[in-house]
Amino acid sequence: MFKFNFEVNDSDSSDNTESPFKKPKVEQKTNSDSENDEKILWYEAEQIKPTKAILKSLDLYELNARELTFENVELRHLIAGFLLEDIKRHSDVDSQDIKKSEESHSDLIAGVYEGGAKIWECTDDLLKYLLQNYEKKHWENKVVLDLGCGSGLLGIYALKCGAKVDFQDYNKDVLEKITIPNVLLNLNETLTDDEKIDQLQKKSNFYAGDWSHFAKLTENFEKYDIILTSETIYNVKNQQKLLDTFRKQLKSDGIVLLAAKSHYFGVGGGLEQFVEFLKCGKDFRSTYLWQADENLKRGIIELKLQ
Repeated sequence: MFKFNFEVNDSDSSDNTESPFKKPKVEQKTNSDSENDEKILWYEAEQIKPTKAILKSLDLYELNARELTFENVELRHLIAGFLLEDIKRHSDVDSQDIKKSEESHSDLIAGVYEGGAKIWECTDDLLKYLLQNYEKKHWENKVVLDLGCGSGLLGIYALKCGAKVDFQDYNKDVLEKITIPNVLLNLNETLTDDEKIDQLQKKSNFYAGDWSHFAKLTENFEKYDIILTSETIYNVKNQQKLLDTFRKQLKSDGIVLLAAKSHYFGVGGGLEQFVEFLKCGKDFRSTYLWQADENLKRGIIELKLQ
């Protein structure tokens, strides 16, 4: 049994991000790219190194963060509305993908932006599932990948429970503007700047780019005990790349915990379709762990190598 508590300030009411553990709105990813049949040039993968420059904004981040407390683990994350407004106001060359998304009022721009600035409903679902079903000691000495991490809450939880965690997102600017700041917000406040950067480099790696390129970039690296991923199956055309990444990155006895909606309107993919797609291959077996029927159906599945 677990308990948690958090406060939502009135100033957060215009935030685009749903607070974890609140009953979510039914919000769907939609693709603004009408030329879906055109060849998409996906971003090459690259490792993103945290720098001290990001620490200059840490005081501002501290003032614009939400705090979640449960059991003996506390999570903090930036208010997305604050970040998005700041990005729209400034012409930052390092955050052009997020800026394009906001200007076009689209959560998905094929090959350009993949929705990483928001915390989607199924991230809340998977985080609650982890809290209810895994003791803190389960994560100790585990090597974890938060794939399609966005805000990084799933990986940050595992990190704070003792795991070594790598974070991957399609967009470099999501990692630099959202994921890495969120990880920094959850480090021990008594650490010096040098110690914070050192801890980041020892306990985590950050990777941007397309999944197939990411798998190739890291093919000779240590494999993962657990891969956590949420809201990553909406694009049917990318599902094989996702499975290939799981297969290449997972230890032989590892598990994938995947959370998703039953159907993504306007995009095509969904959990039921994905499970049927899994059955067509020979690499994985899947098990439903949790399902919700309110609003739009959502679920969590576990994947293991066969």
